[in-house]
Amino acid sequence: MKTFNSITLIFSLQTLLFIVSIPSSHSKTFHPNHQSLITFTCSQTPYPNHCLQSLKSHLGSDRADMWGLAGIMLNHVMMVKANTALDKIHQLEDAETTPIQGLVSCYNKYNTILETDIKKATAAFYNEDSNGAEESANDAAYEVSTCENGFPGHFTQENKNMLAASANAAAIFKLLRG
Repeated sequence: MKTFNSITLIFSLQTLLFIVSIPSSHSKTFHPNHQSLITFTCSQTPYPNHCLQSLKSHLGSDRADMWGLAGIMLNHVMMVKANTALDKIHQLEDAETTPIQGLVSCYNKYNTILETDIKKATAAFYNEDSNGAEESANDAAYEVSTCENGFPGHFTQENKNMLAASANAAAIFKLLRG
């Protein structure tokens, strides 16, 4: 009977040691106050309500890890917001008989966001380079803020949405670094 108890004890200790030695990357992350990952992540962004609305409306976000949430914010939310703003710019261009300098400038900035900033951030994302992705998302936020300053009031809501998406994406990538 003593041998059986000793073997059971040894087996139990080995099992416990194995469980403790599993790397944290393979375990589920628990967040303060039992918040969901989306709620926790969005609470760390500059526009938490926009973040919550954007991520919760995306199918599958409730099963994503933080990298997945960053990818959704980058490849879906930022992309949609930039394309929506470009559509509005095209509508304003069609309504005008002569080109408006501020409108042309905003078109160029949103084109840069789509063709440069989002593409660079996506490449960094796929290379798991959260720093590079954060920098590119911040570049997009800068581009959109200069658009609003150069052509205020014409599509302010689109600029606000794009700024929130870019700043939130940058914040999530920053969380991934730390």
